[in-house]
Amino acid sequence: MILTNCRLVPELTGGIGCDCGTVEIENGTISAVHEGYDSTENAADCGGKTLLPGLIDLHTHITVLGGVGLDRVHDVQALQVVAAKQATHYLNSGFTTIRDCGSTLRTANYVRDMVRNGTIDAPDMITCGRALMPISEGDPSWPMAKHIVPSDGAWEVMKNARTELGMGADFVKIFASGAAANPSGKVEQSIMTPDEIRSAVEAAARKGSYVAAHCHADDAVRCCAENGVRTIEHATLMSERTLDAILAMGAQVRLVPTLAVMHIGDGPQKAYWQARLGPMFAHCTGIMQRAYQAGLKLGFGTDCAAGSYEYENGTEFRFRKENCHMKDIDILLQATVINAEIAGIDNVVGQIKNGMRANLILVDGKPDKDISAMYHRPCKVWKNGKLVIRYNKLRKLKKA
Repeated sequence: MILTNCRLVPELTGGIGCDCGTVEIENGTISAVHEGYDSTENAADCGGKTLLPGLIDLHTHITVLGGVGLDRVHDVQALQVVAAKQATHYLNSGFTTIRDCGSTLRTANYVRDMVRNGTIDAPDMITCGRALMPISEGDPSWPMAKHIVPSDGAWEVMKNARTELGMGADFVKIFASGAAANPSGKVEQSIMTPDEIRSAVEAAARKGSYVAAHCHADDAVRCCAENGVRTIEHATLMSERTLDAILAMGAQVRLVPTLAVMHIGDGPQKAYWQARLGPMFAHCTGIMQRAYQAGLKLGFGTDCAAGSYEYENGTEFRFRKENCHMKDIDILLQATVINAEIAGIDNVVGQIKNGMRANLILVDGKPDKDISAMYHRPCKVWKNGKLVIRYNKLRKLKKA
C-alpha cells in the first residue's frame, strides 16, 4: 500500500517534513518514507492532509469509565463482549495504542489478547489486570471496586502484584493516594507505605516489568518517585519541591497527567464536582505548566472513556494548550513519541519511520502548528496498515 500527497511533520518522521510526501507500507509495516508525489496506480491520494503516527493514551480503562461494564460484573462473558466493543471505539479518535490502568475482573487482559490474535480491530493494549489498593480505601460498595485488589502490608502487596503478573498483566498498578472518583477517597492523603511501594516495584522488576502509581497527594508522588515507581499517574497535587526532586532524578520516573478527567460537564452533580475537582484542576494545570517549562517530558493520558465528550472533543489536547500553555508540536510529541518511550514500545510505534508498525491517522489541518485540529475525529485511521476507520474516502489515483 502507498499513501501519497500527505503532509509529513519532521519531528514525527525522523526529520522528513514536507507538504507532499509518500509513505509505503508492506505487511503492516512502514517500508519507506520520502518526499514527493507517487503516481503509482494503486497509490492513495491523501489530499494534502497531515499524516501522523497513531495516538497513544497511557491512562484509560476500557471498563469502569462511563459506567462501562458495571452492570455486567456477574456475567463474565457479557462483560468481555461489552469491554471488547468499548475498546474498538478508541480507534474513532485516532488512538491505536492504549494502556489500561485497571479493569473489572481483569477483562482488559482478555480483550488485549483478542487484539493480538486479530479477533477484533481495536488499539494495541498494555494492561495491568486489576489495581492494588489498601483496604482502607477499597470500599466494596464503590461501583468501581471490581477493578481493585485490596492489598495491605508489604507481603500482601508483593503477593498480589505477583498474582496480577502471573495472570498476564504487562505492568503493576497501585493506588498510592485516595481516588477522586470514590466519594470517600481522600485525594490529599498518601495511603501506601514506602515498604508496600517497594514490594510492588520489586515484584514487577523481577518479571522485567514496572509499576504505575495512582497519585493525587504530593506525599504519594514523592514517595513513589523515591521508591522506584516508573510512571506516576495524575500527580494532581504535586508540589514544586517534589517536582524539583523528580527533575533531579532524570528519566527514571515519568509523569502522566490526566487533565481531561477533571472536565466538569452540566448535570445534577455539577456543583459537587466543581467543589471537588475545581481546585485540583487549577493546581494541576499550574504545576504541569511549570514541569513542562522545566523541560520534563510529560506523558499523555486522559482517564476518560472512548466516546465520551472528552474524547470526542479532544479535551486533553485543549487543556494542555489553553491551560498549561504547551506548544502544539510538544503536545503531539507527548501523545506519540514520548508516550512510546515511556511505555517501552518506541521501537515499534510512535513515529512514521521505516520498520515501524503502520499505525497511522490522517487529519485535517496542521496540528503541529494548531492543535485544535485534534479537537475532532481524524479523517482516517490505519492499524497495522489496514484501514479501520474511514470518515472520508481517499481518492484512488488513475492510470497516467
